[in-house]
Amino acid sequence: MIRQLFWLFLVVTGGVILYSWIEAADTPKHAAVERELVPDFVAYQLTRRSFDKDGNLSGQVKAAQMAHFEQLGQIQFEQPAYTLYEERLPRWQISSAQGVFYQDNKVILEQNVQVDNLHQDEMFRQIQTEQLEMLLDSQLLQTDHPVLVLGQSFQIHGQGLQADLITQKLRLFKHQGTVYQHENQ
Repeated sequence: MIRQLFWLFLVVTGGVILYSWIEAADTPKHAAVERELVPDFVAYQLTRRSFDKDGNLSGQVKAAQMAHFEQLGQIQFEQPAYTLYEERLPRWQISSAQGVFYQDNKVILEQNVQVDNLHQDEMFRQIQTEQLEMLLDSQLLQTDHPVLVLGQSFQIHGQGLQADLITQKLRLFKHQGTVYQHENQ
């Protein structure tokens, strides 16, 4: 009987030691993950400007809040508005409720994404969607979500889009309908 109690005590003690060792090994991993989720710094009412090699303004981003995550390699924005310039004049403004900027100059915008053409009398005036990926260097836009393209006297409804803001070429993946408005003059 004493031998059985001894073995039972030994098994329980070994189990407690093993459990403590496993729990201690997992704790630093959780702390590291939690540190990744805490921003390195937060800025409010931010304006950031980018310049080309000649010193001309090429882009600007404004946001209500920006949180910088160094370990994740990303910056999260609340209410971002990106303005892209062409020949020193504002050409396009892309805005949304949320945005994430990645180190490779890629931005993912979500919730009420709106792309506005800031030049008057252009064929395409606005693009609306719920999610959009933007490559800042090449000014390419892409989404697989439903889109609404507004132009002079027309609306195009579709699913998925690729747009080149430099060449002003737009490719709709799936056309779902177009509505034309006749303007009386």
